[in-house]
Amino acid sequence: MAAERSVKSARRALEILDLYEKLRRPAAVGEIAAMLGYPQSSTSFLMNDLRRTGYLNYDTETRRFAPTMRVALLGGWIHAGTFGRNEIFGLLARVRELTRMTTMLCTQNGVELQYMYVIEARRSSSKLALRPGTSRPICRGAGGLVLLAERTDAEVGRIVRLINATAAAQHEDLGCVLRHVGRTRRDGYGWITNGVFRDVGSVAVRLPFNDILNKPLVLSVAGSARRIRAEHRLLADVLRKQVASHCQTMPDA
Repeated sequence: MAAERSVKSARRALEILDLYEKLRRPAAVGEIAAMLGYPQSSTSFLMNDLRRTGYLNYDTETRRFAPTMRVALLGGWIHAGTFGRNEIFGLLARVRELTRMTTMLCTQNGVELQYMYVIEARRSSSKLALRPGTSRPICRGAGGLVLLAERTDAEVGRIVRLINATAAAQHEDLGCVLRHVGRTRRDGYGWITNGVFRDVGSVAVRLPFNDILNKPLVLSVAGSARRIRAEHRLLADVLRKQVASHCQTMPDA
């Protein structure tokens, strides 16, 4: 019976994603359940599980779900010759080759920074234990700082307090977070060390387009904290130039 339930859940998950291909817009749990003929309770459980694993994102204001860029990139390798907003894996691959660092596509999911797509560095010493769908507190990564920089200080404060209210272990220092966010606003890019992993840092820039829920997307690289501290300006420049070059080649730019 357990195996049958797992198969049913897997089938329904794929059917939900397939329905979004037809809808091409965000949708609420009730709408998805009605269109597919599923019980609303099990649909809600399944869609929230897809959110936790990085396949769906959730808009708290409209209470609607939509697929993330992780879904869009799943089949990118099948037709790698085509560029577009849904196929920026080529951009990430080029950045990885230029920087020799782990490269990531990130977005906000709740109060967390979620890694939608990860291309590991080729050198084993530079690889990180990050899988697509992994989430971390939004203030711990450079990508999160870029996202927070677009919020007011009051909004950042509310996010940090919510993180601390639900954190089981280490709490975030609001003053420290605001200093990092302020620096990100001034510099136009984010960088941080020892935020997620010890002796590891990251640099990130905003992508000039959003996902289907109009949530910002961020391009980030991560590597040794020593290199990040020494080269964060240079790395940010590489990211910006590659983003600009990519956008020029996009057919819908």
